[in-house]
Amino acid sequence: MSETDSFIQEVTDEVRQDRMFRLWKKYSPYGIGAVIAIVAVTAGMNWMKHREIEQARQTGGAFLASDIASVEDQEVLLGSVEGSAEALARLRLAAATADSGDTEGAAALYREVADDARLGPLYTDLARLQAVRVSAATIGRDEAEAELAPLTAEDAPYRMLALELRAAIRLNAGDTEAAHADLNEIIGNPAATRESTERALALLLSSGGEIPSGTQ
Repeated sequence: MSETDSFIQEVTDEVRQDRMFRLWKKYSPYGIGAVIAIVAVTAGMNWMKHREIEQARQTGGAFLASDIASVEDQEVLLGSVEGSAEALARLRLAAATADSGDTEGAAALYREVADDARLGPLYTDLARLQAVRVSAATIGRDEAEAELAPLTAEDAPYRMLALELRAAIRLNAGDTEAAHADLNEIIGNPAATRESTERALALLLSSGGEIPSGTQ
């Protein structure tokens, strides 16, 4: 390379460096701001995740610390939780109320959960099922079966339990034929749990029914 070419190269390099320096001075605040924003968002997400974990830990501790059989404890618990945990706390309060002997109050609490449009069927159907269970002796067969009807649909989450409860209500009313139909439906359903099947078999045999053919 000649001295002239070398001089031109040095000048070109100097110009390039000067241009880069001026560009850095002009745009570096934006670049630094972007980096800060990314760090801030990441830190914020980590803080929110930590907060959710800590809230879940505190909520779980509150559930474990409360006496599930105490109405007073469950009322305190209900006042200290929110979101999906609130629905579970309301169900626990209803259960404690039923265990205390106040079946009417328990049924009312269960129906409040069952009628809460914010909740999904895992909560509302369970609450409806429990409401019928604790009040079946007082509301009568027709009303009980009417409430259970949507819970026995093919896609209902607690269908086997609803059929089992309806069978018990029908047996109590003396309608063994209808009750046995419900019990046989449970026994022959592959979706039924082993526990549900065993209870259905026991109830069927104790009420004078026969084990369906093909059942072990």
